[in-house]
Amino acid sequence: PGAPGNGAAGPGARAENAARVPVQGRTSVPRQRQQQDQLPGQRVTAGDIAALRSVSELFRSLDHAYGGGHARQALVRYLEHEAEPMLRGTYGETTGRRLFAAVADLTRLAGWTSYDIAAHGLAQRYFVQALRLSQAAGDRSYGAYVLITMSRQAVYLGHGREAVQLSRVAQQGAGPTAHPAVQALLHAAEARGHGVLGDARSCTASLVRAERALETVRPGEEAPHWARFFDEAQLADEFAHCHRDLGQYRPAAQHAERSLQLRGPGYARSRLFCRVVLASARLGLGDLEQACALGAEAAQQASEMRSVRALEYVRDFERRLEPFADAAPVRGYRDRVGVL
Repeated sequence: PGAPGNGAAGPGARAENAARVPVQGRTSVPRQRQQQDQLPGQRVTAGDIAALRSVSELFRSLDHAYGGGHARQALVRYLEHEAEPMLRGTYGETTGRRLFAAVADLTRLAGWTSYDIAAHGLAQRYFVQALRLSQAAGDRSYGAYVLITMSRQAVYLGHGREAVQLSRVAQQGAGPTAHPAVQALLHAAEARGHGVLGDARSCTASLVRAERALETVRPGEEAPHWARFFDEAQLADEFAHCHRDLGQYRPAAQHAERSLQLRGPGYARSRLFCRVVLASARLGLGDLEQACALGAEAAQQASEMRSVRALEYVRDFERRLEPFADAAPVRGYRDRVGVL
C-alpha cells in the first residue's frame, strides 16, 4: 500500500461514469445532508467498505424475503447518496478495487430489484454499470455474475438465445479456475436458456455440468459471498424449471419437491417460484386438485410481496388452468384466489 491517491487516478479512471444512478422518473428526495455529503478528497476507509458490504447483505435479504419492490427506493437512495460519493474520495489501489467491487454489488442489486418489479430497461442500465464497476475492480468473477444476472432476465423475457450467449460469455470471463459453486451457477444459467428454446439435449448437458461442478465443492471451501446461495436447493430448483420448460413434468415435480424441502424460509420468493413450478408440473401430470391447492398457496404469497415476477409466475399458472375452467378444483381455486 502506497500513498492514497485520488479515485480518478486509480480504478476510478476506468469507470469514471460507472456509478451514476440512472434517471428513474421519480420525484426528487430532499437531501438533508447536502452540505455534509462526502466531498471529493475524503479518505475512504476499510470501515466504509465493510459498511457497503453490510448494507448490500441487508437489502439482499429484504429482496429474497419480500420482493424487489419492498426496499428498492431506499437501496437506490443509499447508492446515490452514500456509495457513489465514496468513488470520488481518495484511496490507494487496493482499497480502490475493494471499493469498486462493493459498489458493483450494490449496483447489480439495484438492477436486480428493478428487474423484479418489471422495470426492465432501468435494470439493464444498472447491470451495464455494474459490469463497468466490476472491470474497474479487476473482478472477472463478479463480472461473470452480472452477465448471469442479465441472462436470467433474458430467460424471464423469453429470449433464450440471448440467455445462452450471455451465460457462455460469463463462463469465458470467469475462466476454468472459478470456484465450483460459481461454475455450477454459470452452467445452470445456460441450461435455463436452452430450456426456454426447447433444446433438451443442450439443456441436459448444461445441467449435468452444473451438477458435477457443485459436487466438487470441498467442505470449508468458501465461495464468493454472492455465490453462496447456489447450493443443492438452488440446483434442484434449476432442474425443476428446466424440466417444466421442456414439458418433462415428472422430473420437474421431483426436483421442485426436493428444492422446497431443502430451501430455507428466508428465500420466500424463490420458494414461491418453485411452488408454482411444482403446481404446473402437477397439472401436467393430471393432478388438477393438487395443482390448484399449490397454485392458490402461491397466489396468496405473491399478493403479500412486492414482486411483479411473483405475480407473473401465478398468472402463467392460471393461463395453464384455462382449459380446465369448468372443473371443480379450478372453481375452488377461483373462489379462493378471486381471479382467473
